[in-house]
Formats: sequence, C-alpha cells, structure tokens
Amino acid sequence: MTTHAHERPLGGRILTPAFKVLLALCVVWVAMVVVRLLFGLGAVSAQSDGYAWGIWKPLNVVTFTGIAAGAYAVGLVTYLFNKGEYHPIVRSAVMAGAMGYTLAGTSVLIDLGRWWNLWVVFWPPVWNLNSVLLEVALCVMAYTMVLWVEVGPSVLEKLETSGDARVAKVARRILPPLQRAMPFVVATAILLPSMHQSSLGGLFLVAETKTHPLWHTSWLSGLFLVSCVTMGFGAVVLIENLAAIAWGKKIDQKLLARLNVVPAWLSLGYVVLRLGDLAWRGRLGLVLGSGMYSFFFVLEIALFLAPAILQLSPAWRANRGKLFGSALLLVFGGALYRFDTYLLAYQPQPGWHYFPYVREMAFSVCLAAIGVAVYVLFVKLFPILSGVERTGATPGEAAAPAANPAAALHAAGQR
Repeated sequence: MTTHAHERPLGGRILTPAFKVLLALCVVWVAMVVVRLLFGLGAVSAQSDGYAWGIWKPLNVVTFTGIAAGAYAVGLVTYLFNKGEYHPIVRSAVMAGAMGYTLAGTSVLIDLGRWWNLWVVFWPPVWNLNSVLLEVALCVMAYTMVLWVEVGPSVLEKLETSGDARVAKVARRILPPLQRAMPFVVATAILLPSMHQSSLGGLFLVAETKTHPLWHTSWLSGLFLVSCVTMGFGAVVLIENLAAIAWGKKIDQKLLARLNVVPAWLSLGYVVLRLGDLAWRGRLGLVLGSGMYSFFFVLEIALFLAPAILQLSPAWRANRGKLFGSALLLVFGGALYRFDTYLLAYQPQPGWHYFPYVREMAFSVCLAAIGVAVYVLFVKLFPILSGVERTGATPGEAAAPAANPAAALHAAGQR
C-alpha cells in the first residue's frame, strides 16, 4: 500500500477575492430562485410542454451527478475491489460528490412545476410505484444524505480539537460509533447510485418514438451507468490537479496513473457496446447518414475513444498534464452523451423548439458556484485533502502555483 500523508485542513484565509466572487454568484442564484418561485418557470427558463426540462435535467441533474460520481467510482475501486491504496483521494471525492448531488437535488426541487406539491414525495400512500422518476428522486435524496454522512468523520475529527469542551466531548462521543457504521454506509453508497444512475438512462426506454435511433437502445441504463463511472474518474483527476494548482497540494501521480487504467477500459467497453449494439440492430448506416445527429454521435464516440486509447499507455498516464487532458475528455464525453440523449436525440411533436435563455444558463453557472464555494469552505476548515504540507498559507503563497496553470501542469508532467 502506498504511504501517504493524513488528511488535514487546508487552512488559510476564507474570504479571498475569488471566494467573494463565488458568494456574489450565490446571491444572484438566490434572487433567481425567488423570481422562479413567485412568477413561474417561464420567468427564468425557455422550457415548454414540448421540452419540459430544458438544460436543467441534462446539466444541473444528469451531468452534475455524473461529475459527482467520482465518490462512487473511487468507492467501487477502494472498497468493493479492496484497493485500499486509493484511500487518500476518497475524502476529496466524497466531498465533491456530496456537493454535486446536493446541487442536483436542489435543482430538481426548484424545477418542479407545482413545487408546493413537493410533500407528496415524502408521503408513501400517494406514491406512483410505476414511476422511474420517483425511484430516481428517492435514490438521489437518500444518496445525498449518505454522502453527507460519509463527510461526517472529517467534521467530527476537527470538532474533537474544538476549544469548546462541550463540542469536543460530543464529537468524541459520536465519532467512534459512526466509524464502526461506515462499512454499512459505504455499502449503501455503492448500491444507491448503481440504481439511480442507470434509471436516468432507463427513463428514455419508454420514449422510443421520440428518441433518435442512434441513441435509443435497450442498453440505455447500462450505458448511463458506465458513462457516469468514467466521468467520475475524470472528475477525480481534475479535482486533484486543480487543488494542486490552487493550493499547492501534493499529487501522487503514480496513484492516479494506476487508477485511470479502469476508466480507460470502461470507455473502450462503452464504445464497443454502442457500436456493437447499432450493428446488431442494423443501424450502423445511420452513423454517417443522419446529418447533424451523425456529427454529434461521432464526436461523442471520439470523446470516449480518445481517452481510452491514450490512458492505456503507461507513459501517457505518468505525465500529469496529459492525464489531466484525457480526464477532461472523459468528463466532456459523458456530459455530451447526456445532452445528446436528453436534448438532441429527443424529438417531440413538430413545432416545438427550444434554446435556453441566458438567465437559464446563468442559473446553472450560479448553482455550480455554490458547489465550488462550499467545497472550498470545507477543505479549508476540515481534514478533507491529503498531501497538504501545511495549513494557513498566505494568499500570495496559495496563489503562486495558480499563476500559470498550463505551465504548472506541463512542468509537473516533465518530472
């Protein structure tokens, strides 16, 4: 097992200029939510009866949870396959996962047309047990709570050293039983996303007449599950590198190189499955004969195939900058697949058109800003990150590695 530094708080000043910008975006988001709740979805979104979820579902829910699946992906490797060497990146992945799922769940609640009827989700006697969306809603809510429970030990470890004796005593009392319960928590954290991530694809099984044949397949559930795992692995690499650029966190490049053999094979399997399924159903001719749909399908396949081939090379994975680039492709590939399925390939009755409002896109940007702000706050206050040399770095010291991110990645790749 690889030796590693224990997780520790990053420390340092919280109200930096960048953090203040994030807070400003949070305020804008709150204002938009108030407008939406008072004046309806039409005040902030171009959604309609033909396109009932616009970019809210493919971006705020399906893509955000795909990126947040880093917790699921790392958990599978670390716990299910007993590769404890990857434990140094678990807490960071779980923290990002908790935020991603919280944002997705929040977006769903705000997206509800009659949001005042939300109470029915929590009242089993009125449930529609044939609804896939109900299963997704319940699983996402449950998984979000489980992720925050997984974040709990980091918070309690910090509170154990609190200057308030009562707070420290309560933390010391709660932490041991929580740690003993973690195997059951982790098992639940592996089960729940396996269910709802596949269901996000299964939603479109009933829309055969409204989904382009390049995307409609009985393998939708499996493809969504595989693509969420590849996105999750890509997100882990991105977060590790961005934390190093922003705060000087040390990266175990050899660890990440070994880890990313998994998404390489999964991405390759995804491509084989997509093309093999089309060939089996006699639809390969549609790949080059469907105009705009052909372009996006080929682009999507390329975004999965390129990182698969590149990351199978040990030399490529050993280079920090190259691994960062292929991780971006993994995230973009999964995101494009989700947008293609939920928007491009979805074909309602003629006459319906959709393009998101600027304020609709701004809503998503501000929502993401909330996630970044909370992540930054937690890693500075609680022991989330490993490889942190010391706490309380001055703003100048913290900003130095970020002066030229591209140069920093290139230099690291030459080591």
